[in-house]
Amino acid sequence: MDEFPAGNTGVIQMRNADPDTGVDWRSVSRVELPPARRIQFLNQGDVIFSTRGTRTYAVALGAVPFPAVCSPHFFVLRIRGGAVEPRFLAWQINQAPAQEYLQREATGSHILNIRREVIERLEIAIPSLARQAAIVAFAEEAARERRLLSALIENRQQEMDALAVGLRASNKE
Repeated sequence: MDEFPAGNTGVIQMRNADPDTGVDWRSVSRVELPPARRIQFLNQGDVIFSTRGTRTYAVALGAVPFPAVCSPHFFVLRIRGGAVEPRFLAWQINQAPAQEYLQREATGSHILNIRREVIERLEIAIPSLARQAAIVAFAEEAARERRLLSALIENRQQEMDALAVGLRASNKE
């Protein structure tokens, strides 16, 4: 975002969003957008969908702490009506059936791209809101478990590295 001067509007880029952890708002670049066009800022409940690269994913937005927009590498999916919970929609897009469809329909030979029509044709199941909430809670718990296990594995590796360094140091004595 070097082409825009620093300002108050955040621009979410691919590096700021992750399907497991959401948007890292602290790392979002702030710019001053040109006043030439009408801007639709992101809202809580919007789902952002990455359109380019080998990894397509969706992220449901919680609270948006400052005026923000997305880079052109995202589509913004704005849910109308109350039949679909945004976190459930994001979860469903990130699951194997949707991902397989998206990979099949992607265009481009080097950098894959998802066209708007492709995401608009994506079939989604819409269970009751109670079932959606249960699925989201289950998925969030699984993500929390993945983060905990990753931290445990990293901690164990640090212990092994410290042990190896200690052995090397004691061998030199």
